[in-house]
Amino acid sequence: MATAPQDCRLLSLRGLALNGLERASAAKQSFEEALRSCPSDLLALEGAAQIAYAQKQPDAAALLERILAQRPEDLTAHAMLASVDRAHRDCKAALPHFEASRPQFAGHPQLQEGYAFCLASTGDDTRAAANYQELLDSHPDDTVRYNLAVVQWKLHDPAVAFATLQPLLSSGGAEAPLELGSQLAEESGQTPEAVQLLRAAIVRQPGNADNYLRFAQLSFTHNSYQVGIDMLNAGLTQLPNAGRLYLARGVLEVQLSQFDKAIADFEKAHHLDPQLSLAMDAIGIMQSQQHQSDASLKLFQEQAQTHPSDSLLQYLYAEALSEASSENDALPQAIAAAERSVKIEPGYQPAHDLLALLYLRAGQPQRAAEQAETARKIDPADETALYQEIMAKRRLGQTAEVQKLVQQLAVLQKTNTDQQRQRKGYVLKDEVPQ
Repeated sequence: MATAPQDCRLLSLRGLALNGLERASAAKQSFEEALRSCPSDLLALEGAAQIAYAQKQPDAAALLERILAQRPEDLTAHAMLASVDRAHRDCKAALPHFEASRPQFAGHPQLQEGYAFCLASTGDDTRAAANYQELLDSHPDDTVRYNLAVVQWKLHDPAVAFATLQPLLSSGGAEAPLELGSQLAEESGQTPEAVQLLRAAIVRQPGNADNYLRFAQLSFTHNSYQVGIDMLNAGLTQLPNAGRLYLARGVLEVQLSQFDKAIADFEKAHHLDPQLSLAMDAIGIMQSQQHQSDASLKLFQEQAQTHPSDSLLQYLYAEALSEASSENDALPQAIAAAERSVKIEPGYQPAHDLLALLYLRAGQPQRAAEQAETARKIDPADETALYQEIMAKRRLGQTAEVQKLVQQLAVLQKTNTDQQRQRKGYVLKDEVPQ
């Protein structure tokens, strides 16, 4: 070696020998030395790439790309590069390499699992389901089964997904399958099974706030308000600072006309997490007939007067007034309370939404548009604000602007619907990190 230090072939062979002796660092150094003199030497490229891949080094992808530039039909290089790209969460880049390495799927099920994962991650759920099903038939695996059920659910087939998931549920089940199974059971019309599975998930992981919220939603949907409150009470013993749980409990308490408790919970939730959106969870509930009772309106008034610097209570009072039966008399008071709310806390989006609505009712479209625009700056996904802005600008005669906003509303509604489905919390399990 001393007489021919730049001989690429000898350097590459030395690298192979060192690698065989499990001296990977020295072997990599020898391959890199060979590549400095002979950048296209395949023996050195392959040796360096294999070590970089095995050790998850950052230059693995570049080395594999150099191999494929010379030998585009190299199935092993395609398979390795697909795995590297997937590990870097670049499924778009990985897919062509997975497809090129298809002949290796039969002997390497992790490759087909990665292919199915990337198909699902890029939105091709139909082909993802087909590959997960094929893989489950040939190499049964709990993660593959769970991911297949998730993809089937995303394809709007909850009954089939629930059947797929059954072996994981009947074996006792980890938390994630129990959560998903509860959702699938409910969507398939099997509410008792949904409740049972969700209770089991909560027992498995009592510190997961999402499951208490799912239980509260089930309770609300099926008019079992006290059952939901009892479960949220249990959750709050585990998570005493979870604002979302107080918010959910307040929603259920309103349904039982427990307005004082509801207000206390909404206030607690707001102080724990000011970013919580009452517009999404509580406002629709607060517009119920119970909310419009004279007793509840009086309670809101008393609370707002007792706490004049509390933006949430001013907002709730304004919202209660906005739904009062004698609207013409209550409207100025409602506007004043909503204005106090946004003055106290300018970043509180629901109050801007409400103020936009009240200004519209009062025949002040310009001010309504301004409030709607402010709300949309706080939250660009605020459909309510966008709708109010459309109404305001229609009254202002701004036809061209209205047409643009209507198009934006259509896009936003689709986006929000898709995101709401994704927020239900069921994502693919990824157990093949590079």
